Amino acid sequence: MKNKKYGMLLLGSLAITVTLSISACGNRALSTQKDTGSAEITEEVTQKEPAQSESTYSENTGSKETSAANTSGTDEVPMLKLPEGISGMKAESKPLKELRDLIIEDMEVPEEYYETTNYFYNYIDLNDDGKDEIFVMVTGPYTSGSGGSSALLLSENGGKLHVVQEFTLINEPIIVSDKLENGYHELIVPYYYENKAQYSVLKFNNGAYSNVPDGEIINSLEGVKGKAIIANDRINEVQAGIMGINLSQE
Repeated sequence: MKNKKYGMLLLGSLAITVTLSISACGNRALSTQKDTGSAEITEEVTQKEPAQSESTYSENTGSKETSAANTSGTDEVPMLKLPEGISGMKAESKPLKELRDLIIEDMEVPEEYYETTNYFYNYIDLNDDGKDEIFVMVTGPYTSGSGGSSALLLSENGGKLHVVQEFTLINEPIIVSDKLENGYHELIVPYYYENKAQYSVLKFNNGAYSNVPDGEIINSLEGVKGKAIIANDRINEVQAGIMGINLSQE
């Protein structure tokens, strides 16, 4: 992936910085990286409920270990309340050096942006093969724009992480639907386009998920069943000084 791809997002990211500042003064709308049309989605998914148990990764063993809650303070802010039929979990809180290094390499993040770039990740089995993939969303002025953030889908093979797919325009929470397409769970993400609050359903075809603008557009999560990942209440976390895992952390 080239610098140009992510560098083009820098202008749009100025809107994120301004929005986060406004949010810290009391704005409860989920508008960190989004257009004004996000109000409807905000109403649907941004109320809070107690955080659930989460998993962390052991670099020594390459396996997951379950922890009762995040260890970096994210448990201070409850998870988003989700619609009926959708469970959820907040992003992991343990820094992963291998994941961090892969983000820097794949997205070619300049060192001067490490301190302003944060990542949020979860383990999730997307094809029901008994092996978890990692979905990671990367936020900050280098990797985000006014429409969303960059993300990676990763798999582990031979004890190393590998990039399966790159995404842009990703907003949280990411809903892993119970519905499968070609053996993979559909992904549903908030999508903000032309001042409309809607969702894009990403289906797996020809070895990859569709891009966010090319997904099936739905107006609500009514009837959807599944699990939401990265279901953090990021507006309230920012107000509490919780910004995710920083790239400067090894």
